[in-house]
Amino acid sequence: MGERNLRNRQLEPLRSRIGAAFAKSVTKREVGTVAADRVAILAIPAESANGATEAPLLQEELERAQRVAGGQIGAQDLDWLSKGFSAFLANGGALPLERCLRLPGRDGALRRECRDYWLRSAWKMTGGDPSPWCRSEMLAVEVRTFAARQWVRWRTLQSAPPDASELETALFHAFRAYERIPVTAMQLHNIAHHRRHS
Repeated sequence: MGERNLRNRQLEPLRSRIGAAFAKSVTKREVGTVAADRVAILAIPAESANGATEAPLLQEELERAQRVAGGQIGAQDLDWLSKGFSAFLANGGALPLERCLRLPGRDGALRRECRDYWLRSAWKMTGGDPSPWCRSEMLAVEVRTFAARQWVRWRTLQSAPPDASELETALFHAFRAYERIPVTAMQLHNIAHHRRHS
């Protein structure tokens, strides 16, 4: 029992920090199994030699962190938490807990990762079965339209309106996550393919 209390006390600053950055309503329709009003957490993916992030790792880490935040902890999630806390305690707290759990250490990095996750989701939802570049061009138009029409009215909302489409909901979360939203097809194409961007 004492060990659990120690872990909870050590995790509280991380929860507060992440909660402040990403407190928002996330519904099952938006990310699968996450309960409403839970915190969306992202992990930093490993980078390959060419600087591109590994897409499957990012998706896996994001889903794991969201399951934990939603209170739906599986055996692999518990193992992830155990390894993270073990690394933190083995180093006497010298390494930040976020790093031990492979989470972004800076608020800006965490917010940018969240924005990119939602933009990739929106990219996947963009109409039909066009080529990847065509999809990026279509998303650029959607982003500019959303910024001019919906975001102006929705920016003060805590969650997307119930009548919003899945694409609008993904864009809503991207806009809430980070103040700078790419609007060119090239920037969105790079994000969709996990390439370096601003």
